[in-house]
Amino acid sequence: MEPPDAPLQFDTAEYAGGSGPVCSGCQRPAISDYYRANGRVFCRACRGVIEQQLGNPGQMGRAALYGAGAAAAGAVLYYAVLAITHLQIGLIAVAVGYLVGRAVRQGSGAPGGRKYQALAVALTYVAIASSYLPGLYAARAQAGAQVSDLTLAGLALGEPLTGGLRHPLSLVITGIGLWQAWKFNQPAKVEFSGPYAGVSAA
Repeated sequence: MEPPDAPLQFDTAEYAGGSGPVCSGCQRPAISDYYRANGRVFCRACRGVIEQQLGNPGQMGRAALYGAGAAAAGAVLYYAVLAITHLQIGLIAVAVGYLVGRAVRQGSGAPGGRKYQALAVALTYVAIASSYLPGLYAARAQAGAQVSDLTLAGLALGEPLTGGLRHPLSLVITGIGLWQAWKFNQPAKVEFSGPYAGVSAA
């Protein structure tokens, strides 16, 4: 029996007519025995695949690369909306958190975990903060002030917090964006029960 290549999803149990339970992974009847996890049925081979996926530590480097790319795109999106509308549309932070969280999860190849959650949150925050840099550079040029790039970077990193103190709703929305990134990389929780008698053993 060939286990599935794609990541497995857990929704509802599946059955084939009156012939007994069908594995949610390979879509074949459970002949000898089967297991249950998160409301679905899995054969012995697919259970092994899932347990292997759950034990995969993932690739932090690739997760960081994917996440950084999404963060850069998110920062550009955030600033573009600001430049076009001249409004601070905080809801973009939620979209940035979604993009970065999804990219980190995809890049890691792992079923989530604390280190990937921390990475996704950090990249999301940097993406949101980076969107303030063009405005700070413009303000420096207009004022003719002698402010270093490093100082501007520090101001940008603090702006989501300091700006949020002036506008609490913005701080809340930024928090939701960070939560999106965190949630996308939550560790998967799968508990198997069984084995139960399959078709041939029924």
